[in-house]
Amino acid sequence: MISEIVSYLKFGNRFYAVEQTQLNGNNQYYGIILKKTKKELDIESNFNTQTIEELKTRIPKNKPIVLVINTDSILTKQVTSKNNDSLKLVHVAFPNIKVEDFYYEVLTQDENHFVSICRKSYVNELLDNYTSNNLTVLDFTLGNLISSSISNFIESDKIQSSNASISITEGSIIDIKTEVISSEATYKINGLDITNNQLLSFAAALNFVIKSQNLQSSFDDTKKKLSDTFKQKQFANQFLKTSLLSLFIILLVNFLFFNHYYNKVNSLRETALLLEASKTKMISLNEKVQRTEKMAKDILKTSSSKSSFYVNTLINNLPESILLQELNYQPLLKKIKEDKVIESDKNTILITGQTNKSILFSQWVSKLEASNWVSSVDILNFEDLSKSSSTFTVKINTKDDTKN
Repeated sequence: MISEIVSYLKFGNRFYAVEQTQLNGNNQYYGIILKKTKKELDIESNFNTQTIEELKTRIPKNKPIVLVINTDSILTKQVTSKNNDSLKLVHVAFPNIKVEDFYYEVLTQDENHFVSICRKSYVNELLDNYTSNNLTVLDFTLGNLISSSISNFIESDKIQSSNASISITEGSIIDIKTEVISSEATYKINGLDITNNQLLSFAAALNFVIKSQNLQSSFDDTKKKLSDTFKQKQFANQFLKTSLLSLFIILLVNFLFFNHYYNKVNSLRETALLLEASKTKMISLNEKVQRTEKMAKDILKTSSSKSSFYVNTLINNLPESILLQELNYQPLLKKIKEDKVIESDKNTILITGQTNKSILFSQWVSKLEASNWVSSVDILNFEDLSKSSSTFTVKINTKDDTKN
């Protein structure tokens, strides 16, 4: 389970393989993309292109590729020997070459061996070309030897690749002959239909997934360098993504905290302004109350004034259904004018207010009339404001001999 997770983090669930071969002297690229779903492999797509620039459009950037180098620069020979040492087999197959200048790959099946070689300068130049075109080669193989990874899955005793005819007996390759393949053939491998032009790229991708070790090569160090380079690029890419994601999360959290406290500060500021306004209003009301209280105290302290007696008596006997709006003791008979005597209606109290119960209003008027300090009560106005509310004006005539 852990190895599958690690593999997914490294390579994802898609595997890319490309066979570079030649057709009529021109480069030809046969590619395939395998997709892994749960424990099954399926062909997502396959393609063939004539240029590496077109190949770049088929394979995403920084995705690892298994490259099958199968051009005219690859030489393959078959040898029979009981010796399984790959270097000795190379000397048997190609006795006159300077081994240090060549990459070689060996397929061993009992005493039957296939040896493929290619000049290091050619392979290195090829790999550099892929790198310069932002194509990441993670592994590579030489010639048709990679077909051994699928020989056990093919029922036919003879198959064709893009440039060779391969004979198979009981799952083992017994012969590889390079030839021009004029017609296309299709093979069924584990339920998948594979054409001969996609055979080697499919075998390379499959071998990369199942990690088959049936080939020996002299370029393990080169493949390790390719793998290390890929890991470094992947680490840098993942590190960059992780750093950007972490930075985004930090900025997001910072924004959320800032926004939270900013809103809180704004709320407190608004509360402070509201409290300041309330404080100002309270001070104003307090001053008004103090002035009113002082005025009331001054009136109450004036024993000669009968107004305090009348107001106190009226308020204490006022029903809850009656709301007074104005109480005018000894109202002016005329407007005050300069150099004119102020005339007031002596022994008179003028009251204006509202009531929501006319019966209680009548009872209140009757009670006033019965008071020992009242001479008479006149209803000057009684008008309905609504079905439940009425306004009134009442004139109370007081007795001259009433004392506090």
